[in-house]
Amino acid sequence: MKKLRILVLLILTLSSFSIYGQDDLIPEKFIIHRVKKGENIIELSEKYNINLRQIENYNPQIKKRGIRKRMQVRIPVFKEVKKEKITPNFYTIIAKDTKWRIAYENEISIHQLEDLNPEIKLGLKVGQKIILPEKSKFSKQKVVDNYFYYKIKSKEGYYRIGLKTGIKKTTIDSLNPFVVKNGLQEGMILKLPKLYFEKLNVKNNFLSEKINLKDSVLKRKSIKLAIFLPFNTSLIEFDSLIKTNRFFKKRTLSSIAIDFYFGAIMAMEEAVKIGINVDSKIIDTQNDINNIKNQLKLIDTLGLDLIIGPLLTKNFNFLSSQSAFSDIPKVAPLSSNPVKMRKGVFQSISPKNFLRKEMLSHLKNIIDNEDNIIIVADSTNLRIEKELNELFPKSVNIRPEFGDFLLPDLIDSLIVDSMPNKIILETEKFSLISSASSQIRSQLSDEKKISLYTTYRGNAYDNKNLSNTLFSDLGFTYLSDSYPKSIIDSDFSIRFINRFGLPPNKISIRAYDLLMDLLLRISTQNSLSSSILIGETEYFNNKFNYVPFNNESYINQGYYLLKHKLYDIIEINK
Repeated sequence: MKKLRILVLLILTLSSFSIYGQDDLIPEKFIIHRVKKGENIIELSEKYNINLRQIENYNPQIKKRGIRKRMQVRIPVFKEVKKEKITPNFYTIIAKDTKWRIAYENEISIHQLEDLNPEIKLGLKVGQKIILPEKSKFSKQKVVDNYFYYKIKSKEGYYRIGLKTGIKKTTIDSLNPFVVKNGLQEGMILKLPKLYFEKLNVKNNFLSEKINLKDSVLKRKSIKLAIFLPFNTSLIEFDSLIKTNRFFKKRTLSSIAIDFYFGAIMAMEEAVKIGINVDSKIIDTQNDINNIKNQLKLIDTLGLDLIIGPLLTKNFNFLSSQSAFSDIPKVAPLSSNPVKMRKGVFQSISPKNFLRKEMLSHLKNIIDNEDNIIIVADSTNLRIEKELNELFPKSVNIRPEFGDFLLPDLIDSLIVDSMPNKIILETEKFSLISSASSQIRSQLSDEKKISLYTTYRGNAYDNKNLSNTLFSDLGFTYLSDSYPKSIIDSDFSIRFINRFGLPPNKISIRAYDLLMDLLLRISTQNSLSSSILIGETEYFNNKFNYVPFNNESYINQGYYLLKHKLYDIIEINK
């Protein structure tokens, strides 16, 4: 309520309502106000029904030193005059506008902006008209790309902000003069140095909290779920140890199912430790729709909170089409192939088209049109080649030769030493990835600066025959729905090895991250659909940020911006 009262002064000049025109009047008298601990100029303005400029005009020391405890402030008292009507200041939303950017440029908080425009609480729309503070009352601040911006949370002061960012009060004050004058306020946007903040996420220069649901209060302590996995137990010859071992050594749907099951078991056991009772039913799909149909008849939907799987798209689409399960959240766990977005469907792998769109936006921000931009695309990626050409009109296209290789002389002639070379590789073929990256790397020198990018990194890049050193030399940058950082020394990895006799692989880690997130979302937010309001969560190698799609379905828009550096892959700021 206190913050809502403070808002009143800042919006006195908004909408078509009346205010007292006092700026040009001579005060009848002055009141001396002794500043108390925690008070700021906005609260004084609201208390005495005068604007900020009037306080500053009669107290010039405030501009130099800001409001301080025990300071004596002269408050002008005016005669009541005839009311005048003020025309509100309207602003039309353009592409790339964000609420934090608009709030910062107009020196108001996001809360204040939303109170003025309740219709934007769910997001901005291009072309939408909103109300802003009157231009004459506010000096515009410009958002600068060389800084990050942070929204002040409830009850946050310099100390708490310092714990999160490592930035001291003197730095905050020097970058944000309005804070010295007005004090820290919930919802205010702070300009901060562009550093790496381990405890915060970054997107479009805006810092946001990393959410840890394990620290949240549990609203539900019992969850019932079903997991559909293609174990294909009918194909395993259990009476022959040699054949059984041989079966599991092959990379098949069965081995993927087992890896996923191991990770899921670890997540469910951990959930039990923190007070969540998990009632799970594990179902072998046999990778057969008729078998899935029969298994569905045996499931009691009463109280069922969640269905995970099946793994394959066609099987998942069959299950999601069954009307008896339409109201139950159904999560597609592993497939990057698009599933039918029906009611209750959660696509947990960030879609390819979404990742590409985000990477295009990133490339636009980091690549100068005057750079030497080269696009290498095969015949299956002509659409993205066209989009890149439209984004970078001066770019040059290279098509691979038959056999998926590039002509060395052509590469040599196109890579220059007079400007940065930015090369965008668009293919999902291992042969072209290998040959193109090797030939491009051979051109690298002290004179020739080369950076390599792709808008989509497919599974072909995981081939062990590709050199990470080569990609590091080129600073290879891409978006991914997972971050392959090592967790070999983690407590989870040690417990996994002790339990199953081998370290967790990518599938097991994915299953653990996915299950842990789903269980925590439901237990802390009551349901999976209501949990979308909490924003992005992150675990070992995966992020989850479910947003509404259509037909009451949701897609995961959590992702990492990654770069090969030295002998490692690092996450960089979005």
